[in-house]
Amino acid sequence: MESLKSLTWYRDRDAARRGEPGIVHSYMASEATVLHHLSGALDPVWLMGSSGFAFRIMASPTLCPSAMSVFQWRKVLPEAFEQVGYGCTHISRLWDEGESDAERREEAHRCITESLDSGVPCVVWDMHQSEWGVISGYNHRLQVYLGLSYLGEPVSLPFDNLGRNGIDILSVIIPGNRTYQSKSEAVLRALRTAVDHADQRKWNDRPKYQDGPLAYDAWSTALGRWADIVERGDPDRIGVDICAHARYYASHYFSARCYAREFLASIAGDISDLVRATKCFADTAVCLRPVWNDSPRSRDAESVVLKTLSSAVRDAKAAESEGIEYIRNYLATCQ
Repeated sequence: MESLKSLTWYRDRDAARRGEPGIVHSYMASEATVLHHLSGALDPVWLMGSSGFAFRIMASPTLCPSAMSVFQWRKVLPEAFEQVGYGCTHISRLWDEGESDAERREEAHRCITESLDSGVPCVVWDMHQSEWGVISGYNHRLQVYLGLSYLGEPVSLPFDNLGRNGIDILSVIIPGNRTYQSKSEAVLRALRTAVDHADQRKWNDRPKYQDGPLAYDAWSTALGRWADIVERGDPDRIGVDICAHARYYASHYFSARCYAREFLASIAGDISDLVRATKCFADTAVCLRPVWNDSPRSRDAESVVLKTLSSAVRDAKAAESEGIEYIRNYLATCQ
């Protein structure tokens, strides 16, 4: 079959009107695209908040973009669908499970084609440039899947490259039926995720990567070290594309905290702890806006700018940490 003609990449127009990036994380953007296509409507604030992605932060000392995918895929990916009221099927094969590659790839291909034949697009890892994307069709004659990249651009993926398009991981999410779960329970699970993540009770590949408050420290320290290197006159000695990495982090985490603010505001009502948490996460977003707006475009950026951004990240950490305490206080009343 050819690609589903009515499928378009989801864009959060309300976020754009606020001068914010919208959904940046490629998995969540892919999920938003699929769910919007299936239902014709989507609440991006509920999607980002209930899934917990509005509250997550992972960082490496070099601001490596891989930090955005350092979590328990087999738990977190299906949960992001379940929290918005959809069942799903997750076909997965990790890098250390090579013995099951042929079986899992065959299962994934069968599930993908059956899903598409019924008009349901799929979320897939590494559709393009080691990011999540959407499969919206396939061509048996050409032996390719058709779909959209995380940039919303049309791309194709050879059947043989599914799960081995650069990074050796197979991960395909097939949306299922609506579940109509309790919204209040979904809210509590999301808030517990926020606290557990801040307390580093969620899996992470430490010490290479840090999550929660320590991720803010790693991010701030990386910007500070960049400033020191610039002051020494050695920016060309930086061994990574630091500008692209810094922009990647800034867009992801500013975007997420904007959604955390909106999600908390939508559920706070007159609950004082949640009202205070909303204010704290609003302050976090305010701190991160210049980190996104003023992210340097060259390695020899002014050190004073880099130090200002580093300080802003630490201020964001302080505001968020206070907000987490208010969420923790609220959860203590829900026992």
